[in-house]
Amino acid sequence: MKHIFLLLCLLVVICSCKQKNNETTEIIVVNVAKDYPSKNIFLQDIADIEYIPIASSDSFLVNSSFSQISEEGIVARGGKAGEILLFDNKGQKLQGHICRRGQGPEEYTAVIANIVDWKRKEVFIADYGSLKVYDFSGNYLRTLLKEDIMRLNIKNLNENYLLCSYNNEYTKTPYRPFYTISKDTGKSDTLSFEIPRFIASNRHVTMEDGKVSHAHGYLPQIYSCSDKIWLTDVALDTVFILHADKHLEPVMIPLQAPTKDEEAPLLFFLGMNDQYAWVTRLARNVTTTMDDMIANHEKREKTYMYNRATQEWMEPIYRNKDFTSRTHDPQSINITSVPYGYGLVVLEAMDLVEAYQNNEIANEQLKVIASKLKEEDNPILMKLKFKPSTRK
Repeated sequence: MKHIFLLLCLLVVICSCKQKNNETTEIIVVNVAKDYPSKNIFLQDIADIEYIPIASSDSFLVNSSFSQISEEGIVARGGKAGEILLFDNKGQKLQGHICRRGQGPEEYTAVIANIVDWKRKEVFIADYGSLKVYDFSGNYLRTLLKEDIMRLNIKNLNENYLLCSYNNEYTKTPYRPFYTISKDTGKSDTLSFEIPRFIASNRHVTMEDGKVSHAHGYLPQIYSCSDKIWLTDVALDTVFILHADKHLEPVMIPLQAPTKDEEAPLLFFLGMNDQYAWVTRLARNVTTTMDDMIANHEKREKTYMYNRATQEWMEPIYRNKDFTSRTHDPQSINITSVPYGYGLVVLEAMDLVEAYQNNEIANEQLKVIASKLKEEDNPILMKLKFKPSTRK
């Protein structure tokens, strides 16, 4: 009855959202505790594919970490520590270069997060204790924050503001973790969205001396692709999309609400578009040893994919028709670095060179690209534009 009541409440909210925005919304209900069957998914069946080679030079090599792929450009971490490279949208021309790692007041000690504003031609770089702003040439402009960045989620909200949130650990009372930050002044403004209490995955780690250490499993309060933001704090019992006018619209709920069920697994939202949604889960209570953590023997939670047209949940096993060898099937799809409705797979030059030499590439465009590659060249981006899914 509790679940039915929750669904009815959310349907009332949806109706009001439809009246306000004239939008049609489907709330996805996911049984986080359930294991769904595996299914082979051919990328070419669900998406149109575009291959984007990234220009290579001795002066700019990337390390395969891409934070943004859009019509404005491509943002990648460079081969040097703390280096950020900004390419055009074809990956061939360098539009910007920032490398200011150091201990000085106008430098950053590391790159925890970076946000590029193409219109302002500014790059926002968060290290462990500050959020600084640079132009595309790497010149220091200003400092917006000086605090423990590791407690924060920071996303790009719009042309004037960033969106931040912080986890108020252990609190059992309502609090408001979401706030905006002015890109010009750093001034913050708390939003009215309230979290009833702090909920996390509780980890009990047995150390080598037999003592037990307690920690929390990481759960983001905000998820985003390059042009949309979702509020994902598990204590909300709902995943909401945040619209431009700052009103919330529910898009997903776990069948077992974590605020009502202390043993319910926690929903880890991994993104969605008009065709599909992705989630994984975290156990509410985890018992492990330090030895298993070091040896990477901990249980890995599965990623599940939802087909919004057929209303089918599955564990996706991705296949790539452009290769004759299963060695080149991707393990996952990046949907955070791209606009809504797109996905990204990164192909290493070394693997493509080997596949070309072994005659394992079936796609003609990719054959031409691979024939010109050297093993040390920059990666090739496989950009996916998801096709509308067909209902059964």
